[in-house]
Amino acid sequence: MAQISSSRWANVNLDRQTEHEAAIATVKFLEKVRDTLSEGDFSTNKTLLTIPFREFDPKHLDFVLATVGSGEVRATIGQSIRLEETAIEGLWRVQENGVDRFEIVTVPSDLLRNLSTTPLEPQLTEIPQGVFAASAILQELSQAQRTENLEKLSVEPPYTVEISRQPLSPEDGSFLETALGKGVIDISISGFASAHIQSTAMKGIWRNRIFNNAGKALFDAYVVTMLPPEVGESAEEMKLGAQHCEEILQWLKEDIQSGSL
Repeated sequence: MAQISSSRWANVNLDRQTEHEAAIATVKFLEKVRDTLSEGDFSTNKTLLTIPFREFDPKHLDFVLATVGSGEVRATIGQSIRLEETAIEGLWRVQENGVDRFEIVTVPSDLLRNLSTTPLEPQLTEIPQGVFAASAILQELSQAQRTENLEKLSVEPPYTVEISRQPLSPEDGSFLETALGKGVIDISISGFASAHIQSTAMKGIWRNRIFNNAGKALFDAYVVTMLPPEVGESAEEMKLGAQHCEEILQWLKEDIQSGSL
């Protein structure tokens, strides 16, 4: 989570009165977020709260965005949808066709509506020259697609076929990428290392790569799951978001009371 202190608002360039009004509006917003996260039923992936940006005074938005910060997960869906986790677990910023909103949800519904649906049926009659391991990998992924539950979100580690440690030829890699195709979901996760997760065109099959800070690949695999579990939030993390929200509220209210905001 982003550090919680009044310094987070230092780079928001507002006059004194507007800053004070923005702080009060942000308190009201975060109280709704805290209450929703505290009392929400997370047994289903229902969106519990949606707040369009148009409900805020435009002069207050920079302050609101600085307050909620940015989390580790970002995603794009095609050219029209962008998603960003905030520093408050369970609170997402969603931009769809240029229109922004906040959502409280374990996994944004836009991700689930754009999952690939094609079954993998590898054609093994004509194998190009130089392709050796790819055929067996496609067979394994096809079998996993049939046996794994791809209709339910899971927090368990997914079925994984690691390719970074397999003796793949360049032709193998190209053959795999062509056979699996590309989906519309592209996810990046920041942290001690950075992860890049892409949907393939095949249902439930994702390319998951992890890079160190120097850009060197540490891990490269195909995983079979409805959605990789590191993308969404668990019920426990949603409750933790309520606690973090309360901490931010305390900082805000103290700064308002002291006259700092």
